[in-house]
Amino acid sequence: MKEKGRIVEITGSVAKVSLEPGEACKDCPYGNMCRPTGDIRIIRVKNSIGAEVNDEVYIGISAKSELIAIFLLFGLPVILGLIGLLIGTRYSEIHSIILGLIGFALGLIIAKIVNNIFNNRHKLLPHIIEIINPKSP
Repeated sequence: MKEKGRIVEITGSVAKVSLEPGEACKDCPYGNMCRPTGDIRIIRVKNSIGAEVNDEVYIGISAKSELIAIFLLFGLPVILGLIGLLIGTRYSEIHSIILGLIGFALGLIIAKIVNNIFNNRHKLLPHIIEIINPKSP
């Protein structure tokens, strides 16, 4: 999926891009959940094609990065939570619940740590696919 945005800041090889809602967002009943504070989002993206501030660009994310992010956010905490539940069933119901919650929380903490490492190395960031209108005011 690609989205259209405008570069508002560049620091090294990372750009901050302002994204306005797309056509699909305008008719979506859950639009307020995605953008609770307003219509415009600003995200960090890799700037490997040399775009400059005020350029209008298309951005996208690789399928591999998308799958890694989904696994870290949803898969890892659930798997560790289930492991905690299974270990806890050997003792009692309350142990199962407590260890399940601890496993889930541990999964979220690990996901946050891995995300921070990837962010510092710019591994999971979306990237600029194409410059649409160079240096539009």
